[in-house]
Amino acid sequence: MRSVTATGAGDRELGRILLDSWRRELYEGVLVSRSRTLFSLVDELAVDQGRCGCPAHLSLGAVTGHAAAYRALRDGEIDTGRALRAACRIAVRSGLPRVYAVDTTAWPRPNAPTSPDRQPQYTPGGPRGAALIKTGWRYQHVVRLTLTPDSWVVPVLVDRITSDDDLVEVTVGHIAQVCAADGARPGDPSLFLLDSGYPAARITHLIRERRIPADVLVRLATSQTMWTRPERRAAHPLGGRPRRHGFRLPLREPDLHPDAGVSGPVGIYGTVTVRAWHHVHPKLTRASRGFTDQTTLPIVEGTVLLARVQHLRPSRRAGDLALWYSGTRHDLLTLVMTYLTRYDIEHYFRYLKTTAHAPDFHPRQPDTLTTWLRLHAYAYLHLFCTRTHLTHHRLPWEPATTTPTPGQTRRQVSPALRNAWQPPGHPKPGHPGPGRPTGKRRKRRTRYPVIRKNAIHKGK
Repeated sequence: MRSVTATGAGDRELGRILLDSWRRELYEGVLVSRSRTLFSLVDELAVDQGRCGCPAHLSLGAVTGHAAAYRALRDGEIDTGRALRAACRIAVRSGLPRVYAVDTTAWPRPNAPTSPDRQPQYTPGGPRGAALIKTGWRYQHVVRLTLTPDSWVVPVLVDRITSDDDLVEVTVGHIAQVCAADGARPGDPSLFLLDSGYPAARITHLIRERRIPADVLVRLATSQTMWTRPERRAAHPLGGRPRRHGFRLPLREPDLHPDAGVSGPVGIYGTVTVRAWHHVHPKLTRASRGFTDQTTLPIVEGTVLLARVQHLRPSRRAGDLALWYSGTRHDLLTLVMTYLTRYDIEHYFRYLKTTAHAPDFHPRQPDTLTTWLRLHAYAYLHLFCTRTHLTHHRLPWEPATTTPTPGQTRRQVSPALRNAWQPPGHPKPGHPGPGRPTGKRRKRRTRYPVIRKNAIHKGK
């Protein structure tokens, strides 16, 4: 086994300070009720002990017992607003830019008829990378990106998308919460990166209508068509409504001259060429989702970027990367390379589902799973604060990196947590309960139908 010292003494001291302050804030402010048991679960989730990810196995290292762990997940209360502010403070003290990635992921529960509010969700696992449709729940995560060549993120928000929720309304609400917590201003907005499953025009329209200090950078399908501003013409003698749309701009084969363009070498991609068209808009219709109740359809303008790289992997199909940008920054190459860091949230999903074994827990109620995923996010923040004051031990076949990965940090974080801040007092030992009285049977659980809609929401 080889050892590599990751950072200097200053970074190590800052990591210890951040870890102690976060643990104190977690115990005294974020965890409102059943804080001792939930805090113990967070410590167990942050340490890789070779156990599966269900609370019964995690409670083997605690004195409270598995019954207290399940009661805490079911009845415990968490102050999510305080956790959001604490995560933003950690990101600020770590020197991270205000760039966020937003995406959803599905948690399948196909064989759980007693679990309410299940919907068909797209999940990976099909042949040749195709998606499967399974019933379950969907959760939206907001993480702050580091913009460094590693897979570290700062999870700031996780919430469930219910069957009655509008994905766009929930997303704009999450963006507003994050901007209020990280100190964004109209002159210095935060940047949010979204995938193509989010309607760029409607999100931009709601953000501008509610005056949220945020810019969005959304991937577009190249099959879409945009329109320019109409040309100024003299009024027709017979009158009539003025034109609302100008020239047609198909993204697959644009035939209009770009308003701006830049080209430059970028690492393994070779020469990256970016073209931009400013003040373009999609043509909305009455059937457009979210605009059915408006008498006059708005004109939502933005900037469309088309990026093409020189070198791609053989498995990747050559083509342009189309992006929608709602802000006013004009550094086109930086915007495209910033969007590529959005895929760090996919590494975070992979960490949750494979390294941390979060899907090993199968609760009946969705609120219990929400608490479970939030505890995983808080445990991940432990690893983020600890990564700078650990000696990087890696296996001989693992690639040499300056900063350890979240999985490598999880393998050796146990001594750092023992030396960090601990809650005062000692936890009360758990005792076995009386159990079910003799001769009494458990009541039959209520069965819930699968909620099916015309549009199946995509997840990962």
